[in-house]
Order: sequence, then structure tokens, then C-alpha cells
Amino acid sequence: MLLRIYKETPSRIPVTKIKRLFEKITSGEAGFTGPGTVNLIITKDKNIRRLNRSFRRQDRATDVLSFNIDAATDDTDIFGEIYISAPTALKQAAFYGVSPAAEYLRLFCHGLLHLAGYDHRTKKDEKEMQSRTEHYLGTVGS
Repeated sequence: MLLRIYKETPSRIPVTKIKRLFEKITSGEAGFTGPGTVNLIITKDKNIRRLNRSFRRQDRATDVLSFNIDAATDDTDIFGEIYISAPTALKQAAFYGVSPAAEYLRLFCHGLLHLAGYDHRTKKDEKEMQSRTEHYLGTVGS
């Protein structure tokens, strides 16, 4: 599985740790058994708001969105996409008292776990997703 990173903003992101986290999760989760590419797009609030409105019918910016795209047959197929709003990530980092790098890692991990099939619609699911997030972030030293 491959990771491609696209930045629509000048935000600095922890690329090395994101790639390490990607490797840990895609090798450790059953949802990533085949080939394919995951696109990570660092974007602006207006773009993520448009996506959120179009696909989730919520007319507001959000921090991260994930989309499963294809049942990939080779690495040229797009398995999924993760969009992170840079302005929202930076606001949340300040609010939580963490570095922007740590917040980008947390959001990327969250989005990638969604692509692996995790969700947080119930308290049980939310607890499992949080546990997996903490586990993987601990492996890369967020």
C-alpha cells in the first residue's frame, strides 16, 4: 500500500512520522490486506466544508474526513482519501495544548483507522477506535 501526500496549504506537517504511522497501521490492521494508494490531502476550511456539505450534508468545516474509494487491485488504484483541514488542526492543537505536529498525527491516524473500517457511532466503537489511536500514536512518538 502506498501513501501520497498533497498540500493545498503551506502548513508544515510531520511527513516522516506520518509515513511511519501509515506503515504501522497498514501493516497492523486487517482492513489493509491488499494493494492501493491512500491520498492524504492537507486542505483549507472552505474545501473541507464543501466536502462535508456534499457527502455528509453538514454545512460546516470539520477537522478530518475519510473516503473509501476503490477495492484496489494494484497500487495505482486509489484505496481511499483522507482530508485534513489545516486551519482547524492548528486551532485544535492550541485548544488541546499539543503541538501542531501531534494534532496532524492524531487526525491522520483517526482518518486512516476509518479507512480500515473503524467507526465511532457507538460508545463501544468509540472506545475501540480511541484505544487503537493511542496504540498507534504511541508507536511513532507523537
